[in-house]
Amino acid sequence: MIEASDRRITNRRLAMHAETLEAIRRSAAIPSMPVVATRCFEITQDPHCDYDVLVGLLSTDAGIAAEILRLSNSPLFGVARKVTSLKQAVGLLGLRRLRDLVLTRYLVQRLDDSKDDALDPGYFWRRSLTTGVIAGRLSDVIAPTERDQAFMAGLLADVGVVVLLRALPSRYRQIAEQYRPLGGDGWIADEQRLLGVGHAEVSAVVLEEWHLPESLVNAVRLHHAPTPGDGLASIIGAASTVARVLCEAQDAAIAADECAAACECVGLGPEALARCLPEIEGDVKSLAELLRIEIVANRIFHSIAEQIANRVTVGT
Repeated sequence: MIEASDRRITNRRLAMHAETLEAIRRSAAIPSMPVVATRCFEITQDPHCDYDVLVGLLSTDAGIAAEILRLSNSPLFGVARKVTSLKQAVGLLGLRRLRDLVLTRYLVQRLDDSKDDALDPGYFWRRSLTTGVIAGRLSDVIAPTERDQAFMAGLLADVGVVVLLRALPSRYRQIAEQYRPLGGDGWIADEQRLLGVGHAEVSAVVLEEWHLPESLVNAVRLHHAPTPGDGLASIIGAASTVARVLCEAQDAAIAADECAAACECVGLGPEALARCLPEIEGDVKSLAELLRIEIVANRIFHSIAEQIANRVTVGT
């Protein structure tokens, strides 16, 4: 009797899961990613790629070409003379930074029209950028060869939140309203209970639509429940937890414990986290400035990061 009841519950959940994903795919909620962006990602995966091919590709989009020139002339790069050509800009920025900036800029453009007061855009971008930055830094220590995919997967891990709010505004609003400082993680369970699908899986569907690598797609899909051997998914999951903690004004002792626990899940000693915390805020601010993203101000971010670093260091 119990087994039959369990089967019925499972079948209902599977049906709800399929119906929700189908509703999302039928809607216009999934932002399109231009061919230029996906080709840029493909080309720059090869560290020995032909710069002329890349320059030719980027030249086909006047808007992104202008953005790249603007970025390369940013004071952050300390260029002595003005960069006037795309080839110069590509050489200055380097493949990794160029790819990250191009894909992120396109993503910002595609999601910028998602205006809904249920979701705080400043918090969304701060948390997304912070997750990406932390994922990249954790990967530098744990799996250096996956650093590039770790940053991008971290950045895109929560894009499903925006897509779900677009596709199912009335059903998802009460969940999206919890995606803000001190909102906790209870909303993740609410997604499964109310919709039969979580934002992580929807994020993965978006990445599939954009034809991004399968390893990146799977890491995003599994980042809240990685299985043994899912190294990249575990890194994204840990980065997501640390980013949430750092984007909230909470007790430093609690924050330190949560961050340390998240790092232990990926086999990373707390001292490694302590070393990278002080630079994270600067990285996030610089990236937001370059991409013209308005992120929610958090004046005590750095002090919280320092307290966590000190506490973790003392505890080692």
